[in-house]
Amino acid sequence: MGKFKYFIAIFFVVCITQSAFSQVELVPLSNPVYDFLDRMFTNKVIDDYSASMGPISRREAGNLLKDITAKKNKLSKTDKLLLDYYTTEFEYDMYGTLKKSSDFFSKKGVGEIFNNKKQKYLYSNTDSNVTFFWDGIANIRYMGLDGDSSGRPHVLLGELGTRIRGTLFKSVGYYLRLSNGVRLGGTNEDAQKTAFIDPKLSSIRKYISEGNKTFDSYEGYLRYAPSTDWLGLTVGREALSFGPGFIDKLFLSNKNSAPFDFLKLDLHYKKVRYSFFHSSIVGNDSVGKQLESKYLVFHRLELGPFFNNSLRLAFNEMVVYSNIPLNFAFINPISFLTSADMNTELPGKNSNNTLLGFDIQVFPVRNLAIQGSLLIDDLNFETLGNDSAKGNDNKFALQGGINWQNAFTLPNLGVTYEFTRINPFVYAHREINNSYSNWNLPIGHSLNPNSDEHAFKLNYSFGSRLRLAVTYKMQRTGLNYTDSLGNFINVGSSILNGSEDFARKNEFLSGIRLNTNIIIAELEFEPIKQYYFTIRYQRRNFEYVDRNISFGENIFWGNFRIDY
Repeated sequence: MGKFKYFIAIFFVVCITQSAFSQVELVPLSNPVYDFLDRMFTNKVIDDYSASMGPISRREAGNLLKDITAKKNKLSKTDKLLLDYYTTEFEYDMYGTLKKSSDFFSKKGVGEIFNNKKQKYLYSNTDSNVTFFWDGIANIRYMGLDGDSSGRPHVLLGELGTRIRGTLFKSVGYYLRLSNGVRLGGTNEDAQKTAFIDPKLSSIRKYISEGNKTFDSYEGYLRYAPSTDWLGLTVGREALSFGPGFIDKLFLSNKNSAPFDFLKLDLHYKKVRYSFFHSSIVGNDSVGKQLESKYLVFHRLELGPFFNNSLRLAFNEMVVYSNIPLNFAFINPISFLTSADMNTELPGKNSNNTLLGFDIQVFPVRNLAIQGSLLIDDLNFETLGNDSAKGNDNKFALQGGINWQNAFTLPNLGVTYEFTRINPFVYAHREINNSYSNWNLPIGHSLNPNSDEHAFKLNYSFGSRLRLAVTYKMQRTGLNYTDSLGNFINVGSSILNGSEDFARKNEFLSGIRLNTNIIIAELEFEPIKQYYFTIRYQRRNFEYVDRNISFGENIFWGNFRIDY
């Protein structure tokens, strides 16, 4: 075992023994510490945190947790337990120590695999120049459907992986997560029918189309940031999230599609945050052939919070382009993408998909957050308000929500309501190549165009190891259809079909009316630190109003995960 330690040390050039803990690598968006930090900001315990530009660095998370520790007297009993839990997980990022950690490859490591009070690693090593943390990942999960239309497909999946991360010379972070999985139960057809339950599976070609029982995935990046965190430069693959949505985000959501490769610039000074990224995503053409190239470019400028941390404003702009070489006009981080698009396209060719977005967040009193978002897919001031088909080149989506923490005076109870409306043809494009999608899945909100949604969510933490969340959604959609003469009528309900957007006046909810009711209950239990049980149940009821047809389906998801 001593030779193994020596090899790791030589490989990562560990040569100085002073303490340093300036961790630059990012906290994955799946980490529940984000829910905790968001609640602490809403409860006005911390001042300078944004839940609408993720992920953040471990250094920033550690500093925020230190701020919360300094105000521990403001916390509820459960929040104190959660703070202790995250202080153990982020101990090195906060204090530069590893007193509350244990290595498997150490003298006491094997005897501490079920230690309930320490953060466990396979191996860790730190000094003043280099930090290195090595983890193992294992999970087994079941996904199944039981419905009137889908039958009873089910799969059992097993997965093993590893993760390494750390920071070099206080300014360069590295991260790599690798995993390999195998389908232990279920047929190829079952795998295809249940892949939608996990967007990552839907982006693995081996899993969804080649019928393989084995599959793999990874995330990884290098990131540079100086000690003051005013600048961040990241290149690699990781999940990103932009926008203030509480249940789902209108601009860029990490919940509905797989992580993608990108080059990203972050700037942060006082009340100003700015992010730019140019990314490579995956798309298909109208006959289903994969595109040679497809890119998403994104700018977000966020100002605030102002007025005693009660107001934040932001501007977003996005462009999707494809099947052409990398366009340097879109790599410029200080530009206006709509103008850059109009000045770089071929004459008379309107092929790129540009979008704008604005959002506002208000924190009027402690425990209360309100947000409003507007997405503009197309805008023509000359036809704005026109009641004929000429007004179809104005396409909008909007969202508003309220998040109430410690609701009904019950500590740690969160109650959220969010309304989303996406007008016809939003996110879509006349050329399917440039739809606002990745792997044919939405990059933004999961709701179809020509739809609206009322979403309610309750979440509660029973201490630091048991979490419950219940979500209820009421959705209305106007679906595309085929008329009695066999003609396809596109009313703008699919992100993958933006044709015929000027064939007739776009009327909200026109087409075949579908009402959908969805209830999701999820319970996560951590009986021993870093050993997780997750159970999720989802019920979906579909009602075709005009045809008097209704049916439903149940979705079951269970997972046992070890993150060591």
